[in-house]
Amino acid sequence: MPESRWSGASAARLGSVPTDSSGDLRLLQDRLALFGLVVFALATSFYLAIAILSAFTLGPASLPGWVLNPGRIWHLAAMLAAAGLWLVARGRWQLTAQELGVLDLVGTACACWSLAMMGRRFQTSEGIAAAMLATVHITMARSILVPSTAMRSFWTTLLAVCPLAPIAAASPGLSSASHAQGHHPEFRALFVFTEYALWSAAAITIATVASKIIYGLQAKVREARQLGQYTILEKIGEGGMGEVFKASHALLRRPTAIKLIDSRYVDPHTLRRFEKEVQLTSMLTHPNTISIYDYGRTHDGVFYYAMEYLEGLNLEQLVRVDGPLPPGRVIHVLRQVCGSLGEAHSAGLIHRDIKPANVFLCCRGGSPDVIKVLDFGLVKDKRPGQDATLSATAAVAGTPLYMSPEAICAPNQVDARSDLYALGAVGYFLLTGLPLFAADTVVEICAQHLHTIPVRPSERAGRPLPTDLEDVLLRCLEKDPARRFPDALALSESLEALQHANDWSEAEARQWWEQRATLSRPRAQPLQNMPTENASRRTVGVDLARRAKIISGTEH
Repeated sequence: MPESRWSGASAARLGSVPTDSSGDLRLLQDRLALFGLVVFALATSFYLAIAILSAFTLGPASLPGWVLNPGRIWHLAAMLAAAGLWLVARGRWQLTAQELGVLDLVGTACACWSLAMMGRRFQTSEGIAAAMLATVHITMARSILVPSTAMRSFWTTLLAVCPLAPIAAASPGLSSASHAQGHHPEFRALFVFTEYALWSAAAITIATVASKIIYGLQAKVREARQLGQYTILEKIGEGGMGEVFKASHALLRRPTAIKLIDSRYVDPHTLRRFEKEVQLTSMLTHPNTISIYDYGRTHDGVFYYAMEYLEGLNLEQLVRVDGPLPPGRVIHVLRQVCGSLGEAHSAGLIHRDIKPANVFLCCRGGSPDVIKVLDFGLVKDKRPGQDATLSATAAVAGTPLYMSPEAICAPNQVDARSDLYALGAVGYFLLTGLPLFAADTVVEICAQHLHTIPVRPSERAGRPLPTDLEDVLLRCLEKDPARRFPDALALSESLEALQHANDWSEAEARQWWEQRATLSRPRAQPLQNMPTENASRRTVGVDLARRAKIISGTEH
């Protein structure tokens, strides 16, 4: 990736400042603060160590004269320059690219020039050599810690070391040392100047090369975070089969959620079925079903799909934070889920994993308490004429706490009424704050789904609850599918007719969201904290040739 990618209109004159977004600016500012702190800590440690050694060898009475030595004063100036760089960069305010460029140049140059003047005031070969050594270390630390292009590191290091050679050539102490080495008197200054100029050139070269290599690696990581038309920004979640990232569309700039399916834990048959099911789910258009924008596989076989990015919380998180929901809100939530399932069922698709964690609560288009049904990853295609090897499985699929009896004992025969059973269990959980059944093992939970009659929600909750709502939920939870509601539309109509159906108003919902605004922000995990072995899964290029075959029907 070319280095000019980082440069912007506000970049400094000398080289380019790596600023492509507000996140890059914040990173650069944080790294400048770290660089200033490291230089300040090292300079202070040397100052205190030499002061203690001098007091020990020369006696405490020598300290005032030692502190007032002009060389030591310039050492203090270098410490103050580094401290100033640290304090300015660590501030809460966000500096612009131009301000960061100036801070980088000025902070580095002031620290190095102060050290050069320290060596000049000592007027000894040891003093100048110490200044040279300290300057090289500072420029090396900058090239490692501060994101910088090679060109910018070149100019910054050149500016930092440029006083050293003239100061060394003019130093009487170094001229004497040159004379002692047998240099001709007329060329003593030239020998000294050339020697320190070569050391300065070496420092410039090393800093430039180091920045080029490190910056190049950063650019490759940035390029690796490109996923087709989407740029991956941060990790926001993970599940049993993959991870979810927040991303941005390259052209539309809209936030998007990208789910990557880990093929290491999914066999090829399941992955093909999953791809087919995502393709079917992408055709669903109900406002309470999450929208899928794109899907595909990479050249190395990683399957992904892009969907709308939501800010909010799922129903499991909602109950954990807020406790059981009032009956009116439970009805409001369930009716929206019925709308999503109604469209899916009419299209011949069964979700098979309805649970609180797969029902998301958010605000959309200015409307509060909007439900989005997520993760049709276990969807079953019941349309006639479909390939049974892709749309059916004899394996138990779903989450034990919300599985219907038939999903346990005859998973290849489930229909839409299995989703209604799971939705009844979700409603039970929302109303009581407790799962339908509680047990220590999955086997015990499955046995209760098969044989145990659920306790009325009011008995589990220990408080009165609307009887008509309880009756609706218990009908959803009938062991025999024939005794349940025939479809999601019938369930929705029954919910609409309940006494408390209109208790939860939009004003109440809006007030709830205003009071709990911080709950709606997903907790992101920075990509730099992700393990190295996951890097390949951030590089997803769409296999367009294969997609064309799928669309044309020549590959299934």
